[in-house]
Amino acid sequence: MRERFLLNNSKNILLIISCCAVLHAQQLSSNREITFPDLDNHLTLVCDFHTHSVFSDGSVWPDIRVEEAQRDKIDVLAVTEHLEYQPHIDDIPHLDRNRSYQLAKKYSNSDLLVINGAEITRRMPLGHANAIFLEDANKLHSADEIAGIVPKDDMRPFKAANKQKAFVFWNHPTWRQEQYGDVKIIEMHKTLFSKGYLHGIEVVNEFEYSEEALQIALDYDLTIIGNSDIHGLVDWDYEISEGDTVL
Repeated sequence: MRERFLLNNSKNILLIISCCAVLHAQQLSSNREITFPDLDNHLTLVCDFHTHSVFSDGSVWPDIRVEEAQRDKIDVLAVTEHLEYQPHIDDIPHLDRNRSYQLAKKYSNSDLLVINGAEITRRMPLGHANAIFLEDANKLHSADEIAGIVPKDDMRPFKAANKQKAFVFWNHPTWRQEQYGDVKIIEMHKTLFSKGYLHGIEVVNEFEYSEEALQIALDYDLTIIGNSDIHGLVDWDYEISEGDTVL
C-alpha cells in the first residue's frame, strides 16, 4: 500500500489521501512504476510513510528500502523504525534512532525525498503510532522506555513529536498481537485527539483494510492513510514476480 500525497500549490496545504496502487503484470520486470495523475492545482506525489529496516525489526539494510522505492518511482519515503522495539540490537548495537534515516538519505538520489520518522511502540489497546517529518527521533525516546517501565498513559513521545511539528498517525489500529480484531478507542486516544497530538490513522496497513478505522478518521477528523509497513523485501512480500500484484 502506497499513499497519494497531494500538495496544494495555491494554498500550500498538505493532504494525504489513501489509495491502492496496482503493479501491472505487463513488463513488470522493466516497468513497475506506481503513478497517479496530477489534479487541478495539486502536485501528486506517491509516498510510503511506514517502513522498517534492520535498525528495528526489518530484514534489510536501509539501502534496499531506497532501491525499492526508486524502482517503484516512489516520490517520498519515510524511515520509521521502532523507538522501543529493537530485536536486532545485539547484532547491530546503536543508540542513535536517526541512524537508519541518515543511511537511507545517503543512499537516495535526487528523485527520492527521504524523511525522518519513528514508530512509537505501545501495548494494545493504545498501540503504535508513527511520527514523520522529525528533526531528531532521539528526543522521542527515554531511559524509562529502555528499562521497560513506561507508564500506560505516557504522552512524552507524542508531546516531543508535536514539539518538532511532526505529523503523527495511529498505526494498524486493528492489530492485536498476532491477529486482527475490533478497534478499541480508550481515553488515551481521546486525549491525544483532543490535544492535537494524533493527526491521522492508517485505514490500510499492508494487506489489511479497516472500515472501523475509516469511521474513526471521519468521526475525529483524522487524515486517512494507507502504508506498506514493509519489513521484508517488497518483491517477496507482495510477490511482484507473479504479476497482478496489488499494493
